[in-house]
Amino acid sequence: MTVYRRRLIDHSVPLRGVIALAALALISTAFAADAPAPLPKADPIQITPIAPAAAAPAAARPAVATPAAAPAARPAPAGMTINGTPAMRVSQQPAAGQPATPSDPNEAVRQALRERMAGSGELVIRSTDSVPPPAPRAEAPAPRATATKPSTGRPVAVAPWDYEGERGPQSWAKLHPSYAQCEKGRFQSPIDLRDGVGVDLPPIAFDFKPSLFKVTDTGKTLELAYNAGGSLSVLGSVHRLLYIEFRHPAEERINGRTHGMSMQMHFRDAQGRMSAVSVLLNPAGKENPFIQTVWNHIPLVRNEPIAPPDVMLDLAKFLPRDLAYYTYMGSLTTPPCTEGVTWFVLKNPVDISPEQAAIFGRLYPNNVRPVQAGNSRLIKESRARPPAPVAAPTFGSLSQ
Repeated sequence: MTVYRRRLIDHSVPLRGVIALAALALISTAFAADAPAPLPKADPIQITPIAPAAAAPAAARPAVATPAAAPAARPAPAGMTINGTPAMRVSQQPAAGQPATPSDPNEAVRQALRERMAGSGELVIRSTDSVPPPAPRAEAPAPRATATKPSTGRPVAVAPWDYEGERGPQSWAKLHPSYAQCEKGRFQSPIDLRDGVGVDLPPIAFDFKPSLFKVTDTGKTLELAYNAGGSLSVLGSVHRLLYIEFRHPAEERINGRTHGMSMQMHFRDAQGRMSAVSVLLNPAGKENPFIQTVWNHIPLVRNEPIAPPDVMLDLAKFLPRDLAYYTYMGSLTTPPCTEGVTWFVLKNPVDISPEQAAIFGRLYPNNVRPVQAGNSRLIKESRARPPAPVAAPTFGSLSQ
């Protein structure tokens, strides 16, 4: 009958036990019928006797036949571990009348040798306690989700470009594949607005409130961020303000005529459609307070914006009262020259002083793209409304 027995002692064998093991190996070789096969090189081994387990009730042990062959490795009883790893043992039922294993480790080894030489008992040989498997490496924590910063709407320049030199407008399309529209597009901006069709265009309405602002010198222009935002409404479609920038001179021409400067406001609607409003600036008027406030906060260093905490701008007061306009389909005037932009060019310019125009011209004397081919595009303009008819005066009848 195969019996599980509890291990009482699990001490490492001292040096005398190792010497006894070597003697056992020599004696076993001498008495063996066949020469043992050479053992593979292994880790140092230890000899640990297993004490017999306490007798259990007969009803709790089912009777099983003792196999004739060499006993197979059986899992150790529950709870038996070696350095935290479940142990395996080779066991067989001890011979009848065999004394219990002594508690002294040295005496246990000597008794095991005597029993082995007498052909009875059991000898347990195991390698040095195995090292527990390494704990599974904890997976790197997933990167924390970060909120996406809202886009300013300005197109991303994936390759440097300029307004002159080797990276000037004539070479924009060659600087990066995404700039191909700058050369191949058929609806590019700016254009010369001539031969427009005069019609009753739908009115455009602006919604701007006084706002704090931020001025950035981008290296290509002065960019104005209007913190309160605003909108342009036309034909029931609402376009939200993205950013404002300035040009010197104005990029658009009106029947071949060039204006001294322009301010361009860029918008986008809920469907992602882009639009732009160009406000022509006349540098022969009086000082403009809106422009002067912006110029007062021109940054000293490029790409380091200035945002005054207690100064406000009012776009509504800057725009001309008469919002008659030209309109056509065009593109962005800087790389990547994206097409599909609806342009509104106000017909009535806003006055600024010559000194104000000279300040910007000193920073950017020519930050404009050359006029592009019209390619038979339709240009519409608000027609001049005829004056309201004046009622003829009526005279009462003259009495005789």
